[in-house]
Amino acid sequence: MLNLRQLEVLRAVVQYGTTTAAAEWLGMSQPSISNTVRHVETLLGLKLFDRVSNRLVPTQEALTLMEDCTALFQLRDAVNQKAADLKAGRIGQIYITATAELSEALLPRVMAAYKTEHARVKLTLETNRIENVLTSVESGLADIGFMYSGYQRKGVVMEPLATIPAVCLCRHDHPLAGYDEITPADLEGVDLVGPQTENRAGLQIATAFRIAGHEYKPEVEVRFMNSAAQMVRSGWGVTITDALTARNALTPDLVIRPFAPQVDFLLTCVTASHKQIPRHLRRFIQQCRGVLSG
Repeated sequence: MLNLRQLEVLRAVVQYGTTTAAAEWLGMSQPSISNTVRHVETLLGLKLFDRVSNRLVPTQEALTLMEDCTALFQLRDAVNQKAADLKAGRIGQIYITATAELSEALLPRVMAAYKTEHARVKLTLETNRIENVLTSVESGLADIGFMYSGYQRKGVVMEPLATIPAVCLCRHDHPLAGYDEITPADLEGVDLVGPQTENRAGLQIATAFRIAGHEYKPEVEVRFMNSAAQMVRSGWGVTITDALTARNALTPDLVIRPFAPQVDFLLTCVTASHKQIPRHLRRFIQQCRGVLSG
């Protein structure tokens, strides 16, 4: 039974016509090439080369053998190329999970920029609640997760990406649009839509209201801040949301104003603690940082 190296030697001799040239191309010694040719001829019981004017001319049997080997070498080369691409992070697949705000306001831009540079890496995005984002990453169903103000959990690693401030989003003709900044006192008696206090973003906003001596009581509660922003965009109320979501929802009919006291949402990515981050995933994280800083 011939092995791949022996077939590679035969192919080199057929291609270059001398054992010296074949040895140089393969990085072997000339005697090793000659010994391999003799060994294969003995093993097969076939004469594979005729010596003509100091050149080795392949017999018909050798040419037939090489024809059958073409597909084998093409497959070998393809496997080697794929291995090199994997090592360089040019191919692969990334399963992403994120909360709704980031699935809408951030990740489409990151994914578009990443695919422009890494067309052969497949991307899959799933939108989830924070708890499910963490579970998906920890269990291996997702390679990476994105969330605001995530909490530490065994089995995952939280990597801070950016601090995103809370802002007020309202229509340009709303009385609050003329303010330099919006405070909890300014929101008294205002139609307010905002995140539930059961989630961390809502709890942070409610804490800021309490510190300022006011109660956070939105007339419309939502789980995700992008829903609140879209409601304001549709013509009802005012919301306190993260700056990324506000900018994503912004139209000529809307304005963004700073919110005080300052509330910061920590944007983090989550990976499994028991897995090494592959190169193509690390590049995705770097792409995210680039979009955030752009």
